[in-house]
Amino acid sequence: MKLKRRITKRGRIEIIPLIDTILILLIFYMSFSSFEAKEKRIDAKMPLISKTMTPGTQFELDLTLHVYNQSNILVNGASYDAEGLREQMKLFTTTPDQPVTVIIEGEPDTNYQAIISALDACAQAKLTKVAFRPLPEKAAAPAAAPAAPAP
Repeated sequence: MKLKRRITKRGRIEIIPLIDTILILLIFYMSFSSFEAKEKRIDAKMPLISKTMTPGTQFELDLTLHVYNQSNILVNGASYDAEGLREQMKLFTTTPDQPVTVIIEGEPDTNYQAIISALDACAQAKLTKVAFRPLPEKAAAPAAAPAAPAP
């Protein structure tokens, strides 16, 4: 008796679905990689308080940092740049009997890098009571920022 020989099918890779899948993945990764540069910059505006809103928490204000830009930060009326602010903030140290409270406020068009520099100066001076306060609408009206101090 003669037996039929089984024909074994050889496996093969389907190339067309593989190319489709690779192209879809390529398009997916390329579209999301373009957002990486946009995520690195911070384009946000500081919040405003409307006339109907009232701030929830009141602080005893010891220091008020009003941030216009990186080179013009007012500390209780005196203007500093980022480096001068670090030196000035080191003069204020937190002691248990008299804690220093720092309020950072910024103009609506101030970039966050300048505000982060002010926050960094507080951290280097070991000032831990730091809060952010949005400006009221009337104070946030476009006004000429005070000139930066001459070195």
